[in-house]
Amino acid sequence: METPTDARIDVHLLTLNEPAEWREACIASLDGAPIQLHVVPGIAGRIGEARAAGYAQGALPLVSFVDPDDLYEASVFKQLADALDACPQAVMAYSDEALMDEAGRDIAVRRLAYSRWQHANSASHVHGLIVMRRSAVEAALAETTDINNFADWLLTLLVAKRGGVLHLPIVGRHWRQHPQQSHRTGDPEAIRRIRRAAPLWR
Repeated sequence: METPTDARIDVHLLTLNEPAEWREACIASLDGAPIQLHVVPGIAGRIGEARAAGYAQGALPLVSFVDPDDLYEASVFKQLADALDACPQAVMAYSDEALMDEAGRDIAVRRLAYSRWQHANSASHVHGLIVMRRSAVEAALAETTDINNFADWLLTLLVAKRGGVLHLPIVGRHWRQHPQQSHRTGDPEAIRRIRRAAPLWR
């Protein structure tokens, strides 16, 4: 697939068994964003491995992902990329998010100003729209490929070890709440792995 001339971020979407109308709405919400979108088959029970395949797509210096059951603010991709361009020592930038119900109605806004302690202790602290430097992701990715639930949490923790984290207080993601969300299934072994990775700044 040819990269759009204004693309600054390689973005992957893992598709598995989500309703087609949710996936289509997600993709439509990205219209106008300075991204190259890669739709990648998900792997049931192996989110970390599927994410690795997603991050391997393209060659742009910034990477991100979108989930097919959520909606996004296309303009926020540019704002996050601009923030990283303005702060070379930062490796990750992320936004706030709105919670929406299963029908797609916003019900609350989560303000997620960065806290190292919260990041180490909550899977949904760095959780809005997230843009990272490819180099930092590639350096950390091998440690996350064998994890299912919470692979994204572990990856952002490992990326944060490599530089600064920027938070933009704007809504970039509308996070759909529904019973099939992967985080609703516990994974004690993944939690233990993440706890071992959590002392990031010692």
